[in-house]
Amino acid sequence: MTIASEYRVEIGASWDADALRRLVGESERVMLTAHMNADGDAVGSVTGLYDILSAATGCRLTMMLPDGCPDDYRWLPHTEHILSGQGQPAECEKAIAEADLIVCLDLADLSRTGRLADRLRAAGCQKLLIDHHEHSEIKVQNREFDSEVVAPEISSACELVYWLMRDLYGPAAFSTAAATSLYTGICTDTGTFSYTNRAASLYLAAADLVQRGIDPMEINRRIKNVFTPERLRFFGHAMNELLDVYPLQGVALMTIREEEMRRYGVSSAELTGLVNEVMKLKDTDCAILMREEGDKVRLSLRSKTRHDVNALARDLFGGGGHERAAGATSHLSLADTLAKVKRHLGLTLLALALALPLGSCRETPIVELQPQQRPDIKESLIDANRHISRSEETQIDSYLSRRGWEMQRLPSGVRFRRTEAGGGSAIGYEDTVQVTYSVHDLGGRTLYAARRDTLVAGKLQPTRGLDDAIRALRHGDRATVVVPSEQGYGVPGDGQRIGSRTVLIYDLKIE
Repeated sequence: MTIASEYRVEIGASWDADALRRLVGESERVMLTAHMNADGDAVGSVTGLYDILSAATGCRLTMMLPDGCPDDYRWLPHTEHILSGQGQPAECEKAIAEADLIVCLDLADLSRTGRLADRLRAAGCQKLLIDHHEHSEIKVQNREFDSEVVAPEISSACELVYWLMRDLYGPAAFSTAAATSLYTGICTDTGTFSYTNRAASLYLAAADLVQRGIDPMEINRRIKNVFTPERLRFFGHAMNELLDVYPLQGVALMTIREEEMRRYGVSSAELTGLVNEVMKLKDTDCAILMREEGDKVRLSLRSKTRHDVNALARDLFGGGGHERAAGATSHLSLADTLAKVKRHLGLTLLALALALPLGSCRETPIVELQPQQRPDIKESLIDANRHISRSEETQIDSYLSRRGWEMQRLPSGVRFRRTEAGGGSAIGYEDTVQVTYSVHDLGGRTLYAARRDTLVAGKLQPTRGLDDAIRALRHGDRATVVVPSEQGYGVPGDGQRIGSRTVLIYDLKIE
C-alpha cells in the first residue's frame, strides 16, 4: 500500500487500505494497546489513534497499557481513559474479552505486554499489529497477529499511524489533539529528529502535524523537563559510578542493579532517556544500558554511525529494533549479560594487577587496561576498578539471591546477616574479641576451616572487611559475612589459599 510518494508499506501478505478500512469499520469494540514501560511513541500512537478513530468511526474504543500511562506523558490528550493492566486487571480482562478487534502498537510480539500477554493471545477476536521495528525470522514464523503493518523504514509508530490514517481517512482526520499525540511520539522516538531521520517522509509528517494547531516548543519542553530530584540524582550517580567508557572502541556500557534503583527511589520508567544521555559523549558511537528486572536483564542500545545495534540485539539476545536504536531481554544474570556483550564487542581487556595498598575502589585502582590507554592511566585505573567492583557486586547479589538471603549492607560494601543473636554487649573500638570462623569463596570452595583468632576491633584484623563487620555485631553473635575483594586480600591474595581478587564468605561466632 502506498502511503507516500517514495514509500510502500506491506500489510500482512496481501492487505491494502480498503481491507484495513473494512476491518476497522466492521468492528464494534476496538481495543488499542502497546508495550510495558510505555514511552512517548507508545502512548502517543495509542492516544493519537484513539482520537482519530473516535471521530472517523462509530466503534467503541478502549485504551490499555500493561502498567498504565507513565507520569511523564499524562499531559497528552485522552490519557485519563487509559486502563492499567497492573492497576485495573479486571477491567482490562473484560475489555479484551469483549473486543472485536485488538490493535497492538509499537511492539514486535505480545510478550512485551507482560502479564496480559496470555489473555491477549487467547482472545478470539482479530488482532492487528502496527509496528515500526524489524521482525526476526522467528517472530515472523510464530505470528501472533491476524494482520500486520510492519514498516522498519518509518521512524516511529506515531509516524506510521499518521501515514496510515491519512491514507484511510484523509488529511482532515487529524485534530489538534491527535496531532499533539503523534508529534510527541515522533519526537521521542527520533530524539527530536537527531536519529532515525533519513527519510523525507518524517519531516513531511511532522510539518503537517505542526500545521494542526500544536505547539512544538511546548511539546518539546514537556518531553524534556520531567525530572524529579530523585531521578536527577540517580542520573548523576549512573554517569559517575555505573558507566564504563571505551573510547578506542567507541563504546559505552552502563549496568544498573535493582538495588541501586530502590536506593534512589526511581522506577524503570524513569530511566527513559538515560541511554541517550550517554550518547552525548563525543567519542562514543555505541551506548548500551543493561538493567536488572527480576530474573531478567533489559537492554537499551543506541548507535550513531558504525554499530548496527539492531543486529547486535538480535544476534545476542533475540531482540531487535532499528540499526541505530534497539532493545532486547537477556535471561542471563547481569554479570553474564555484561560479559557476553563485552566479548561480542571485543572489549575483553588485558589484566593489569598492581600490588597497591588495600582500600576502597577509589583508593585502590586495580584495573583492566588497554595498552593504548596508558597516557591516561590514572583515569583509566579508576574507571576500570569501578567496573571490577560493580562486577563483583553483581556476582554477590546473584549468590545471595540463589540462597534467599537478605543481608545488611555497610558503607564499605561489606554485608552481614545474624544467624543467631548472642545478646551480648556491642563491640567497641579496640575491644578484644575471640572469633571462630571458616572462610569459603563464591563457588563454595572452603579456603579455611574452623580458624580461631584473637582480634582487636578497629585494627583491620585480619582484613579491613571482616573488622568492619565485627564492629557492627555484638558479643555472642553468630553471623555470615560477605567481604568484597578490595575489603579483603585484594589483588595479592594472602599468599596461601586465597587468590587474587577473591570475594570471601565468613561463617563466624564472636565470643
